[in-house]
Amino acid sequence: MTDGRESAHCPACSDDRLTALYGFKQSILETLIGEGCIDAVDRHEIDGREYYCLSVGDFSFHSPVTEWDEPPADDVPATAETLDSFDSTAESRSDALSEREALTRLEAFGSPNHHLPTPFVDSGYRSRFAGWSGLPGAIEEGDRVDRPVEHCEPFLFAVGDEFDTERGRCRIRDRHRAWLSPLRDRSPVCPRPAYDLLLDGERHDTVRQRRLIDDWYVLADSLDDPLPDADGEQAERAGSAYGGPVPFEVGDVVEVEPDWDDDGPYYWRITRAFVSHTLLLCEFEPVGPTDHCEPSLALEEFADDVVASYDSPDDIGHDSPGDA
Repeated sequence: MTDGRESAHCPACSDDRLTALYGFKQSILETLIGEGCIDAVDRHEIDGREYYCLSVGDFSFHSPVTEWDEPPADDVPATAETLDSFDSTAESRSDALSEREALTRLEAFGSPNHHLPTPFVDSGYRSRFAGWSGLPGAIEEGDRVDRPVEHCEPFLFAVGDEFDTERGRCRIRDRHRAWLSPLRDRSPVCPRPAYDLLLDGERHDTVRQRRLIDDWYVLADSLDDPLPDADGEQAERAGSAYGGPVPFEVGDVVEVEPDWDDDGPYYWRITRAFVSHTLLLCEFEPVGPTDHCEPSLALEEFADDVVASYDSPDDIGHDSPGDA
């Protein structure tokens, strides 16, 4: 979290703050209209653009006509008066009131933080909160997203899903979107899928979806049905990159004759499998007479090169129910 002075040194933050202040001003004017506080409304043309000029006592405020779906009053003049600039009298302004003090006095109308186009902006290698940390609506990385989100990464797990990971047995308790950075970077901070879950019975909140997929590794019990206790989209995606039936399983020894290698066949035991989005990744250990193997391959990278599978090394060279 940054304070107002830090954000002010970030050009992108300053641009977003200016947009937020205009949005806040517009919402205040609409509130004043709704409560009957406006004394008069005129139309002014300044620099080729038309504005409504709303008067409240000794003060007046300009707002672009394009910001209003309907005129703010029924008797607004049809013809705009042409002005040279946004002139104001010096007596109507106070140099003693800071921006933060002014915004604090306006808290009855809300907060400019609620009008930020993008709460976090990139600044060098990290993201900064673009708004005002001391005002309502200020957010920090990890906070829940309380606004509509478009084009966000979809949820891959459903509430109630249970599956094994490298870190232990995982059960999804809740899911939501949170303001989060990428898994291994500091920017950008944007809405990302997150979960509240139990890991071997211990509660963890706001766990990144990427943390589950690319760090904790969701383990597969079966190559045919990688996530049998999951209803989320990941259960449908897992292994979908390889469309054919799989005639071998985790723990089997597979005889592999790769098209790209004339030194085969190789004998590899599938030691474990885990899912990552559409991929089903298998890890291996060599079985004699093979003395080396690939550390891991996606299912579609080796499945078509498997010529036979065996329950154990003793079955190699003999007929086996697992022959491919």
